[in-house]
Amino acid sequence: MLRPIMLASLLALACAAHAEEATDAAAKSEDPLKIKAGAALLTDYIYRGVSYSAHYPSVGSYVDVQYGWLYAWTNFNSVKFSTSPAVEITMATGVRPTFGPFEFDIGWAYYYYPGELGPERSNYWEAHATMSHKLTDQITLGSTLAYAPDVWQTGAWGGYAAGALSYDLPSELLPAGLGTTLSFDLGRSWFGNTTSGGGVSAAGGGLPLPAYTNWRAGITFSHQVFKLALNYTDTNLSRENCYVYTGDLAAIPGGIANPGNNPFGLRSGLCGATFSATLGFEIDAQRK
Repeated sequence: MLRPIMLASLLALACAAHAEEATDAAAKSEDPLKIKAGAALLTDYIYRGVSYSAHYPSVGSYVDVQYGWLYAWTNFNSVKFSTSPAVEITMATGVRPTFGPFEFDIGWAYYYYPGELGPERSNYWEAHATMSHKLTDQITLGSTLAYAPDVWQTGAWGGYAAGALSYDLPSELLPAGLGTTLSFDLGRSWFGNTTSGGGVSAAGGGLPLPAYTNWRAGITFSHQVFKLALNYTDTNLSRENCYVYTGDLAAIPGGIANPGNNPFGLRSGLCGATFSATLGFEIDAQRK
């Protein structure tokens, strides 16, 4: 199980190994203030392989502010959960040090769902550490580790690990001004035992949420401030375990019953193979 203290240790080790390099860089120039903002229309809001919009279109927007290593980031996305929140608000903060071809993001995020109906609440926080390595001018490798002490307020801890690969097509093969990136990522989520059935999950007390693997393959086209992403996503969750994880109100009976967490054999389609598209823009304003 990944603990938040391990994330802090990663940063400490990186800082110790490159302290002299960072000091020299700081002496030469002052880091600028970086501000990014964007918005997007999604045919389906997929997060770690699971549809958070019940396969309906979703809209999102974000603001990212960074000064030196420090950053703060806020994202808004429309969602469709069993608790009917008005929106998903993600608030994150942390540090983003860069050492040569390696870029890190170490921090924590809070997922907030205002306007939920009923006594159950889904808000929770998660610590994360990501690393991106520019292997060549066109190939980038990435990895992510994350830990949440209480996923969806079910009482179950949650861990997540993922790897990513992206390839930028050579510009000479493309029309002028058009960028094209092929990407693939693979992730694994695993959980502890619940103490309640709260949040999005419908699992009963004392039972683990179902662990699962998710994957995504996609292509992204970019032109000036605009981006169009086409993605295929899937997981290895059965439809029965998808209901246990999501508490999908549109789930239907007819599956394999499990007396512990799904006695009626309810089946959900929120975790299966999905093709989706995202059209958005990003404005990057930088002040030195």
